[in-house]
Amino acid sequence: MLHLRSVHLHLTRATLRGIYLLSRLFGLMAATLPTGGSNGTELEEVHCSWYWRLHGYLVAVFVLCYSPHALYIVYTRTGFLRQNALLHIVGCSRFALLLVSSVCMGYKHTRHQMCFIRWLNKLLTCRRQLLQLSHSRRLRDSALQLYTRAHLWIVFVLSASIVGSSFHSISVLSSDPMSQRSVSYFCSVLFFYGLQLGLQLCMGLYVLALLLISHLLHHCNRLLDRILSDALQVHQSLVVRCGMPQRWQLHATQQHWLALELWRLLRLHSQLLQLSRRLCSLHGTQLLAFVTFGCNECVLHIFFSYFVHFSRWWLCKFRQPGSFNVFGLSIVVSLFVQLSIVIMETHRQRRVYCEMRRTLRKGALALPPGCSMALRLTLDFYGLQLQLNEHIYKMSACGLFELNNGRLFGIMQTIIIYVTILIQFDKIINA
Repeated sequence: MLHLRSVHLHLTRATLRGIYLLSRLFGLMAATLPTGGSNGTELEEVHCSWYWRLHGYLVAVFVLCYSPHALYIVYTRTGFLRQNALLHIVGCSRFALLLVSSVCMGYKHTRHQMCFIRWLNKLLTCRRQLLQLSHSRRLRDSALQLYTRAHLWIVFVLSASIVGSSFHSISVLSSDPMSQRSVSYFCSVLFFYGLQLGLQLCMGLYVLALLLISHLLHHCNRLLDRILSDALQVHQSLVVRCGMPQRWQLHATQQHWLALELWRLLRLHSQLLQLSRRLCSLHGTQLLAFVTFGCNECVLHIFFSYFVHFSRWWLCKFRQPGSFNVFGLSIVVSLFVQLSIVIMETHRQRRVYCEMRRTLRKGALALPPGCSMALRLTLDFYGLQLQLNEHIYKMSACGLFELNNGRLFGIMQTIIIYVTILIQFDKIINA
């Protein structure tokens, strides 16, 4: 079991390092890797590598300059799509949407690269503050342990979805005769896959950032529960059991220190809330682009599968239905899985905040009425702050729609509706 766990850890580290190196290659990340401090657990601040930031600008300029040529090559040399007007319109809209999404993503990451690095340094500062507040060795070791089972599963599924989405482009490059005859067409298809991979890597970095914030918030919740249980134990041991008047001063002093720890934990919680909102605002355009591209890609491949099997135009031209496209199914499943991970992890962030409010309510109700005024006022202010945050905290894509688990059902409904509309168009145009 230990050997298997070590293998999983090595695979996870290799996967994360591969995502980091690919994000550098695509100009999404110009930060250096944080190194361990003197004790091996503290992480130093990350710094901006001006070489990789200049590389990001060059990548953005290359995408902006090569995009019109790549779109023209794909538009004029896709023989399969040009056979039917509806197929041509639907297929070329996919490339146009991917170009727009990639240009917006490149602009955000090159222009706001220093904002991303400052955000990461603030997150590392919050991690150091949490370790200082964690007086229990067990809680501190748990906060240092980032490779949990849930994190391992999410990283593996995320990497599998990124790899699975590449099968369709590989099949096009290997089976399309035009890619073998025209070098420009081959480079254009490879260029469009690079744009798709960059968009998926951007969402992968967003999911990893959410995992780090959720990890810190979870241990803030555990620390809050520990502080409240300590306050109850102090009251029972010094007042209820002993009952001596001279113990009241010691009891009030210890509750004062617990109130101070609660106040520091409240400041840490507010900083993590601001980081969550800042992360969502920095990735708002990318989230909107990825959700739109993922829905469009699913609609496109599902409609193509219908077209080659049931369209009257296809059956009249080729006299038999086409073969089932396994690679098209792989990209649909991969994109929908990654889209589900992005939305569910964003929704999980809100659930963690709600869980902290329930923990505070449960612990505050268990405290006796004779606790100190400082502790009672701190608990009241903490609860008011959590209640206010629950009302104003929303993770949305550019403010257009909120990212929660109900949004997945809305996305599935949108895909079904648009596929139905395209099928009706096919029956009218190709009657």
